[in-house]
Amino acid sequence: MDAFSPLYDLAGLVYGPLFMRRAAVALALMCLSTSAAGVLVVNRRLAFFPDAVGHSIFAGVALALMLSLDVQATVLGLSVAIGLAIVFLSRNSHLASDTVIGLVFSGAVALGLALVSREPQASAGLSRFFLGDVLTVDDPQILALAVLDLLSLAFLLLMTNRLTLASIAPRNGGGAWPDYLFGAYLALVVAISVQAVGVLLVTALLIAPAATGRVLSVSHCGMFWAALAAGSLAGQIGLWVSFQPAVNAAAGATVVLANVVIFALAVALRRFFPVR
Repeated sequence: MDAFSPLYDLAGLVYGPLFMRRAAVALALMCLSTSAAGVLVVNRRLAFFPDAVGHSIFAGVALALMLSLDVQATVLGLSVAIGLAIVFLSRNSHLASDTVIGLVFSGAVALGLALVSREPQASAGLSRFFLGDVLTVDDPQILALAVLDLLSLAFLLLMTNRLTLASIAPRNGGGAWPDYLFGAYLALVVAISVQAVGVLLVTALLIAPAATGRVLSVSHCGMFWAALAAGSLAGQIGLWVSFQPAVNAAAGATVVLANVVIFALAVALRRFFPVR
């Protein structure tokens, strides 16, 4: 796609093969959205929300095949529905958020397994969503990640202060609609990112950079920028390391390991140079 040619050329300073340049661009775009959304996830103590939404994708794929629907649209629609269900139950069931997420997670997995057992051909396409492979991303997926970044920018500019206030003083959060909007937004981030890195890894890309930002800063603004820097750096370092012949490891897993290493370094740095 011509629109991404300048980005591919920039990535070409490091990588020769086109698939590696696409992967570098995809990670650069995706890590911006996941790191930014992760700050809100960590602050609102919803670390397992991405798992519940991500595992609903299995049910979405099977449902699309059974009903001859578009897979991408069905996956996105079901992911948003699961996200909104979590918000609704958290607000109306008098249960803690982690309890609600655990129940929805179990239900999503069970629904996926039940549908796949009725539609065996669905299992053939599930490994792509479960394990993911950032080295196989194409231009339409990169376009989706770019659109997600724009959506994230608009959402964060409009909603960050309101959601942060709601996490500190729930009665001053402006009612239920910010929570529902956040649930839908986070579900979209997970559903789109899962197609590149898989269910197993997308949670780490949301949580690890935000955790690093929390360790390195004492303010919400500082946490946000530290998370963006940590997530973006880990994405590119992990991809580069995975491409080295001596390593030759899965790119997605290496990216997550890079996030974990950066978090460990941040903890060590905070220990010896406390933030005041």
